[in-house]
Amino acid sequence: MITYETLRNIEHEEKNSVKLSKLPQDFLQEAMQYLENKEAIAKEKEDELELETARHRVESIMQIRERKILSFTLSFVRSGAIPENMMPEERELFNNIVKNLQDYQKKRSVVMSGEKVRLRAVAFIQEIPRFVGIDMGQYGPYKPGDIATIPEDNAKVLVDRGACEFVESGL
Repeated sequence: MITYETLRNIEHEEKNSVKLSKLPQDFLQEAMQYLENKEAIAKEKEDELELETARHRVESIMQIRERKILSFTLSFVRSGAIPENMMPEERELFNNIVKNLQDYQKKRSVVMSGEKVRLRAVAFIQEIPRFVGIDMGQYGPYKPGDIATIPEDNAKVLVDRGACEFVESGL
């Protein structure tokens, strides 16, 4: 069960440790329940102050942990070191950031290697806003009926989503 003292101790530990503190897997739910209970009985000024301080501590704990997770993401992508003590919601955040970072690094490596990016002609079926291609070039915006030559990897994604179709050369 979460108490004000528990929140104070967790915040102190998070601030003074490089690693993530071990929290109950249902910490967020318990913290929210504690705050709801505290709010229901916060009638006196002293209780209101404790409630606001408790809210601040929960927010502080989560912000510290988010910064640590962002840092661990870079470490993981570079070295494969998996951080410990993540709550399920944090693990999901971590996995999403890792995937996006790895995708970005793959695209960046194509640009840095000087590899020639293969282009494909497509006809747009849907409106597409401006986007950055795998070659880091700017493309779009496009509206239905537009025909353009874009990087093949980007074209495949857009075709799979039904936003455009390949235009075959008649040569």
